[in-house]
Amino acid sequence: MTLPPARSLTWSLPCTADAPARARQITRRLLHDWGLDDEYTCRTEAVVAELVGNAISHARPGVRVTWRLVRDTERPAVRVEVADGGPARSPADTDRDPDEHGRGRRIVAALASRWGTSRRRDRPGCTYWAQIGPS
Repeated sequence: MTLPPARSLTWSLPCTADAPARARQITRRLLHDWGLDDEYTCRTEAVVAELVGNAISHARPGVRVTWRLVRDTERPAVRVEVADGGPARSPADTDRDPDEHGRGRRIVAALASRWGTSRRRDRPGCTYWAQIGPS
């Protein structure tokens, strides 16, 4: 497999109900352009939709998605970062009612090889990230 040069894309999304679907469309097109197969695309689309949906539901406006092609191993990985403008919430915040909260993070954990949360340095809010590698 010949890898394209290291690439990234950052896209701002409106805080609307169709933002997760739009993020999935962008993901599908971008990974296709990078030459990645369905192994990555399906999992990355689901992760992006969960992260964007959570950002819209739980944070203030200002959702920004960054996709990066990571080539630090023999096979590439895709790193997705979703930055929001709202209050940072720790994973423990979602443990209180599993029927209503936390399912998205469990989905992300199941599909990603690594994931986490970090506070934004440039403004209020936090960044949720996930790295999707080969299965």
